[in-house]
Amino acid sequence: MQKRLFSKLGVICGLVVLLLLPLSLIKGVIAERIKFRDQARDGIAQSWTGPQKLIGPVLVVPYVEHLSRDVWDTQTGKTRTENYSETRKLMLLPEALHVNGEAITEERTRGLYSVPVYTTRLALSGRFDTRRLVELKADASRRLTWQQPYLSVLVSDLRGVIKQPVLSWAGENVAFESGPRIDNAGSGMHAPLKEIGTGETREYAFKLDLVLRGMEGLSFSPLGKDTQVVLQSNWPHPNFTGRYLPSAHEIGAEGFRAEWLASSFSSLMPQAVEACLKGNCHELLDNTFGVSLIKTADIYQQSERSVKYGLLFLGLTFTLFFVYEVMKAMQVHPVQYLLVGLALSLFFLLLVSLSEHFSFPLAYGAAATACTLLLGVYVSAVLGSLAGGGIFTGMLALLYGVLFLIVRSEDNALLMGSVLLFVVLAGVMLVTRRVDWYSLGEKGDGIGSGQPEPLQG
Repeated sequence: MQKRLFSKLGVICGLVVLLLLPLSLIKGVIAERIKFRDQARDGIAQSWTGPQKLIGPVLVVPYVEHLSRDVWDTQTGKTRTENYSETRKLMLLPEALHVNGEAITEERTRGLYSVPVYTTRLALSGRFDTRRLVELKADASRRLTWQQPYLSVLVSDLRGVIKQPVLSWAGENVAFESGPRIDNAGSGMHAPLKEIGTGETREYAFKLDLVLRGMEGLSFSPLGKDTQVVLQSNWPHPNFTGRYLPSAHEIGAEGFRAEWLASSFSSLMPQAVEACLKGNCHELLDNTFGVSLIKTADIYQQSERSVKYGLLFLGLTFTLFFVYEVMKAMQVHPVQYLLVGLALSLFFLLLVSLSEHFSFPLAYGAAATACTLLLGVYVSAVLGSLAGGGIFTGMLALLYGVLFLIVRSEDNALLMGSVLLFVVLAGVMLVTRRVDWYSLGEKGDGIGSGQPEPLQG
């Protein structure tokens, strides 16, 4: 009867829905392992340092402006002049900023998890123009008292500065002190300077060597009117981040080299500095570029992407079983469907557990081989045919191979998955193109009766 055919289809669809439960549990296991990995990363960051963001240097010239205002005196009933003062800061950005760095990376482990850390030697150089300072001092309408200027550098995690830096400024060496002395700007350091001349505009060249430790990421800010950053490292998997991509880069098995070029015209850093003077430093801190040392697809990301194709695996395998039933007029019990589905689901759990101890390709190969052999032996017994079991094993191995390519290919995953679905659908349509679905079940007991089903043509 036709009811038997549709009942079997309903049971198969119900089993697919039921098997979504173990797949969701495996997704939960992956999420839990990701949480443990993040906890290990945070633990390493506490004893090492976190991702580093280097912003600066900025030349800060504090001053006190003496002002007066008219106030109403309630006792005398007259207006009187009241003197008051406000402390302000003039922040000058470098006319040119050059940063050359070399990051030596290594991996720190905690338990099963490893995190890339680095030690970077940075050479900063450039020059400042005092035109704005001279113009401000030349304004006779303002009464100003100048305070000691200083050069400020923001560092997101000051623990990463493992040696007290020394600034070369106007022919003198000045040691940095802790604290950036810029409100709402986070952590950093500053170097106190002598009073800057006001007679005429001049340029001050500076140099600064800095040894900086960090973890996973390193970012810079385009503070200079012209900014150039050159960074090289032995890390072979860079991920360039931030608002500006490198103007040139080279990536190889031995590491990478990248060069960024930016200007204040495009970065709007002068406006960000003015906003920071008013207490809002978010734009100054967020306008950065750099590199992330996190692998673009770690074992958990790849395992999670594999599980997303679990439903596809179940659907394709059950479709293959059902087509075999139709073509060979034999019966496969729903319990046998269920056992095959559970074995397919177990593959993903094996993949996660093995990949924590071995490389992902090796773990994938071991899990796929184990499940393929298990299902090959079982299906051969179910179908009562070594040839049928061999065909099923070959097709399953092919599916695992295609899935591996999809998981490893970030750019072409959607294309490859779509092509796979199209090929499978086309194969099913071609194989069953001569099946008279109306006649199924009319002779004998129908599908699974053990009698050959009539074919058209």
